[in-house]
Amino acid sequence: MHILAAATAAHTQTQPNQATTDGGRWFADAFNWLSAHLPGGNLTILAFIFAVAIVADGKRNGGTKTDWKKADQAFIGFFKKLYGGVRGLVLAVWAVIRFYGGYEMRGEARSDATFWRAGTPRDQPAQPEAVQMATVAAAPPKVSLVKPKRRQPSPWARNTAAWLTGYRGRGADFLDWAVRAALWCARMTGRVWRFLKAVWRFLRAVYGFTAPIVTTLARTWRAWHCWPYAARGLTRLVLTAALVGLAVPAWRVLTIVLLVLALVAVLVAAHRFQPKPPGDDAVYGPKIWPILCNDLDLPPDEPRQQWLLLPEKLGADGARIVVRLPWTFRGSELERAQLTELLNSRLPGEWVGRFSFRGEHPTAVYTHKPPPKPPAPTPEPPAMVDIWDPKVQEILASLGPDEFYLGQDTFNQPIIQKLSDEQAHWALSVGSGGGKSAFLQFLAVQMMMKRGIILGIDPKSVSLIPLLGIQGVHIYDNPRAPKDMRALLLWVAEVVDARNYEKKQGTRTDFPPLYVFLEEANHLADILKEEYTATKESGAPAGDPIWRDGVAPILRLGREVNVHIIAVFQDFKDTQFGGVSLVPLFPFKILGSYREQQWKRIMGASFPMPPIQKKAGRMVLVTDTGDVTRIQTPYVPWDDELTKDENQKKAYKLLAAYYEELREEHGYSTEALYTAPPAPSPEVEPALLRGLSRDTAAEGPNGGSEGGLSDETAGRSVTHPDSVTPGVTGSRDRLRLIPGQAATGPQEAPQAPVLYTVAELARELQARGYAIEAGLIRQHKSRRDKGVNNGFPIGVVGSDGKEKWTLEQLTYFYEQRGIERNAPQEEGESEQDNAI
Repeated sequence: MHILAAATAAHTQTQPNQATTDGGRWFADAFNWLSAHLPGGNLTILAFIFAVAIVADGKRNGGTKTDWKKADQAFIGFFKKLYGGVRGLVLAVWAVIRFYGGYEMRGEARSDATFWRAGTPRDQPAQPEAVQMATVAAAPPKVSLVKPKRRQPSPWARNTAAWLTGYRGRGADFLDWAVRAALWCARMTGRVWRFLKAVWRFLRAVYGFTAPIVTTLARTWRAWHCWPYAARGLTRLVLTAALVGLAVPAWRVLTIVLLVLALVAVLVAAHRFQPKPPGDDAVYGPKIWPILCNDLDLPPDEPRQQWLLLPEKLGADGARIVVRLPWTFRGSELERAQLTELLNSRLPGEWVGRFSFRGEHPTAVYTHKPPPKPPAPTPEPPAMVDIWDPKVQEILASLGPDEFYLGQDTFNQPIIQKLSDEQAHWALSVGSGGGKSAFLQFLAVQMMMKRGIILGIDPKSVSLIPLLGIQGVHIYDNPRAPKDMRALLLWVAEVVDARNYEKKQGTRTDFPPLYVFLEEANHLADILKEEYTATKESGAPAGDPIWRDGVAPILRLGREVNVHIIAVFQDFKDTQFGGVSLVPLFPFKILGSYREQQWKRIMGASFPMPPIQKKAGRMVLVTDTGDVTRIQTPYVPWDDELTKDENQKKAYKLLAAYYEELREEHGYSTEALYTAPPAPSPEVEPALLRGLSRDTAAEGPNGGSEGGLSDETAGRSVTHPDSVTPGVTGSRDRLRLIPGQAATGPQEAPQAPVLYTVAELARELQARGYAIEAGLIRQHKSRRDKGVNNGFPIGVVGSDGKEKWTLEQLTYFYEQRGIERNAPQEEGESEQDNAI
């Protein structure tokens, strides 16, 4: 029961006091009625209460009589207190309004920003330039696209690795374990290094992405005083809302989400609106202006914007620099050059100025110097000219009696050259792979169309192979029969002489063409010289007369009687052709696949050298007048599916058939030949192929047979115990002995050679036709004793202390230096001796 009573009492409210309730209601009703009916409403009631309070205060302070002076002071004090309270309230409200309005909370404004517009700092020192011109040293290096070759291990490292791999001795297991551990450590170190390197690259990439954003935010925050007031007020309002949201537990999650979204938006905006670096006008303008101002004699306080205008980007297309010139600027060449030099030395790029002194303001406008015009591409001849092309065949059919089609020039126009008058003889100097053989074969095609007789000397038996066996063509290509080649040249000289005689007598004035090919003229000169030296008779000149008596008359007189030489040279030296100057006799030259030194040696330094092109058929035509023409000569096209030898055999077969067809169609004339050309000697197989010994062969040296393949026979230097001749002479070692063909009978004992002094050697050599004096021998011996390696032989010192030699030693020594029998020798040494 007690509990129920307590529960009932706990939920039972006390009845309100009726007197109190009625009194409060009456007072409220009365106050509302007075505020509604009195003029001024609540303010009137407050003023009345204030007056009553003053009166009451006066009575409380003493007496029944009111002291109006004290009452006035109390009234004024009350109003002061009231004004102070109201003023504090107003200032508090105004501070809140200024805070959330973005205004400065203390001090004056630091910028000229307004509520909606950003401003610039006031009374702040000039900030340094944000961007500086990069120097050459700080410029990034060029990146090479060529991958460096991997360094190969040294032979020592390879040998060590091979030894470690193949070692199986004591301690092999421990060594194997140690090597494996070292390799594992090396691999792990490499992996850790690569991992750290990848982390570093990642951090650099993150830094490269975030650094501009952080920099932008820092710059933006530093410029807080320059923000518009609206932006600053909004920022303060958002921060206050964020603090309130974080303080109230119910709003905390929503506030964090909104703050994260706001942060993302700020980062995106910072990345999007990064401040642009200052332009070139802001970087270079303040630096160049003091110098320019001084050079133009302007006051230092002149504004730069009125005299100098720089583009934002100096490297942009169409960028212009405008410099306003004072009236005192006279515009002389020196002043213009100084102004231009100043701009070019201080500003990047190269500038050219255009000065104008007409109008109100003289100006100098600078623009980028135009780049030099690239050289026009050098026209090239066509890549190939097919000999079977219908256009080529049409050109060949339309040629005149003395015209030759050589190929297409750089404009793809046909080049036709006359083989007559000053260009009656042609010289070719074409390197290996230059298409020399194909060009000679193409010339032979046109010679047959002109019903000409073709004579060819080819010591190497290469270029004129397709012409073998063709009627009206005589080929001499056996290098072992130089007499045939010499006889042919002498026969051609006789034909030229006979034709000129007939022309002089008036018997005949028109002669059919006679063409002579001198292929490999330098090699031909060598073999003719050897043949002449071997068969030279007593009293004959030292130099080979074939070039003076045979070739030179053909070159000088052949053009008048339709005899022409097409010579191929590797080296155009007059000394190689018996001292006869052949270069002036070939005013028309054809070069191909040449070298720079070869061009200078043949053409001289006065002729400009065209670009060198190692291509088959790409040649250069040069005349003595300085005309240089690049051409592409025709040739039989090759099949890419065939090898080089197969293509060559195919081309030779086609050309041989073509030659036969041309001979049948055009024929040839043997008039004014008087006699047939000398028939070539039958070609004999070399001694080795015929199975002959070096001693039994007709071309072998004189001497007794040798037994077996001794060191002397094999060419090795051997000195017999009873011989004074050191080694084997060169003339004794030309052929090698065929095994089984040496003499097997008893050999005679070798006789001791006869030794001679210097004076005796001179007498013996002169008796044999050598013009060698004892003084010359002593001079060569003296030079050998002084250490000069001139090849003078070492003799045998006898018991009397004199050095003696065999006659063969001295003969061989002087023959190697060009001193031959019956050759006159001038006093002193020869040119070759001086060169030794």
